This record gives sequence, C-alpha cells and structure tokens, in this order.
Amino acid sequence: MKHYVRLAARNQEVPIHLVGAGGTGSVLAVRLCKLNLALKALGHPGIDVSIFDPDTVSEANVGRTIYFEPDVGRPKASILATRINQSTGFSWRAVPTEYDPGEQQAAPILITAVDTGRAREEIGRAIKNNDDATYWVDCGNSQYHGQVVIGTVHPVPQPEKEDVIGRLPTVLDLYPDIADPEKEKDQGPSCSLEAALSQQDLFINEHVALEASQILWRLFQKGCLEYSAVYVSLTPRNTRTLPIDPKAWERFGYRMDSKCLHAR
Repeated sequence: MKHYVRLAARNQEVPIHLVGAGGTGSVLAVRLCKLNLALKALGHPGIDVSIFDPDTVSEANVGRTIYFEPDVGRPKASILATRINQSTGFSWRAVPTEYDPGEQQAAPILITAVDTGRAREEIGRAIKNNDDATYWVDCGNSQYHGQVVIGTVHPVPQPEKEDVIGRLPTVLDLYPDIADPEKEKDQGPSCSLEAALSQQDLFINEHVALEASQILWRLFQKGCLEYSAVYVSLTPRNTRTLPIDPKAWERFGYRMDSKCLHAR
C-alpha cells in the first residue's frame, strides 16, 4: 500500500521541528541542509527548520558528532543553527530549551532524536490534540542497531485510488511500552569519547540520520511513501523496511481503526 503526502504540493517553506541536536540530530541537521538545497534547486520553496535542545556540548560529543573542542560547554542548538545559517544563508532557528509542543506553533513535520522513551511519550501525548501537526519522524538507536519510524498524528486525506492508506502508526503506536523503565536501558551521559563509544558505535547515528533523511527526501520528491519504518543493524550488517501494511503492523500488536484506512 501507499501513503500520499500533501506537503509535496505546498507553495511555501515547510516548517520542521527537529528535537534533539546530539549524535543523530546534529548529523540529520546537516542532511536537512542538503535536502533544502536540493528542493530549492527543483523549484520547491524548501523547508524551514527549528532546532530544539536544552543541552550543551560535552567532551564525549567531540569526535562522535559534528561538534569540536571549542564547542564544549556551549548550547548544541545554537552552535548547530549558527553554523548552518552562516554556511548557507538560511534563517533556521535555534531553541536551546526543552521542546514544549504547548508553547510552540505546531509544525507539519516533527522529527525527534531524543534519548529516552519517556521524552517520546510526553511529546506524542502533547501533539495528539494539535490539528496542525501531521507527520512525526522518530529516530532511535542502541549500540549497534537503530530505527526510524514515520507516523501521522492525524489521518491524512488520500486520492481516490486503490491500495492507499491515510494513517501511519507512530512510534508510540508500534511500541506502546517504549517508556517502560524496565525495557529501556538508560545509557546516561558519558564523560569521554572512549566511554561513549562503549555505549554507541561510532557510526550508528549517521546510519539512522541517513535513513531519516531518505524518508523525508521521498516524502517531498515523490509525494508518497511505500514504507513506514526502517531498521538498521551494524552487526550483522543489514537494513530492513516495514511496508505500509496493516497486517505487518498487527505483528507489533497495533490494530488500525477501519475508518482510518482510507481517509478521503
């Protein structure tokens, strides 16, 4: 089945909220720059990104992210947005605080690259009642594995075609117990790059960011999606996609309301 995206037909910049500017978020921000430049080259108005992160750069970030020694102690969001804007002429925004959907005007695309299931649960609960929120792209990883899940906050109207679906499950739909402390390993902050590498492989964040940016590229370029999640493994090395298929989602315990299958 396919899911058709209306964002591809917009005549103005598409707002995106990127929550998390750490290992995955910082790399993904750079890929969003490439996406924006490509869209503009094709005549699309492009994207307008706001970067949210309350943390500062630590010693453990240097070498594993795009931050460097002089950045230590400075806000991640501010460094990232400033560096991007100075290099490209964009006017992307840095918000060096925790993401609070209640205080922000919702963006049609929300990307989360956060550390905990609890943070995802709180964000998901907050955006559920916001009519302006449409797509939620969540990025997560362990030491050698990662996943990207794109879901819809609300059903999206679809064209009069066969085999289309207007609702994609979010990461909370597929993993309702994601915030369970018994099932979530708290990796916590690391005081050095050596310690950080014992918790996450050097390039796992880049692989996750690549798959997230590829989903967004297809979303804008093709105007439709054929899969709703990507799973990356570095040991053993492979990448798998989860098709847009309610039967496949049922394997996660998620059953979709029949009225959401074909939103017109």
